[in-house]
Amino acid sequence: MVKSHKFTHFQTMNFKALFIFLILVFSSPSWAEVDSSNLSALDTAPSAEVTQAADQQWKSDIALIIDKAYELTGIKYKLGGSKPETGFDCSQFVKYVFEQALNLSLPPSARSLSKVGESIKFEDLQPGDLVFFNTRKSKFSHVGIYVGNNEFIHAPRTGKTIRVESLTKNYWLKRFNGATRVEPEETL
Repeated sequence: MVKSHKFTHFQTMNFKALFIFLILVFSSPSWAEVDSSNLSALDTAPSAEVTQAADQQWKSDIALIIDKAYELTGIKYKLGGSKPETGFDCSQFVKYVFEQALNLSLPPSARSLSKVGESIKFEDLQPGDLVFFNTRKSKFSHVGIYVGNNEFIHAPRTGKTIRVESLTKNYWLKRFNGATRVEPEETL
């Protein structure tokens, strides 16, 4: 009688980890020559470089977002509008900016946009963050893009054009619902 061996997920993962470790150890001829006093420097240098490169890329991405948003100032508001030629509503403006600047696809409504990304406190706002407002007696009914210096850019309402406004204006402060930070990897 042949006994069947079933491995648990934990045992399989331990086996894979051991296998990878053995490959790494025996594939490097100089593994025994590594000075243990330098190990911490070896471990942190690549991750610090990767983090710094990612931060630099994100700063560059933020600049693209802000530049694209500013390019659209003066375009008229149109409910449901999604192109510069026809006009934009608030959420389609944000969606268009992120698609054009970073090739990121975001949801089409302010409410659905509020669920994307990490929630940010007012005092932690950074350029590129999405800011949300209750403008129709409904939470997250309006959205804009924070541009810095307590200002945001948005498509306000019928009869108006895309413009920059102050978040510290009483009207917007009373209606502020929150903010999110969209990271590129979250939208893929």
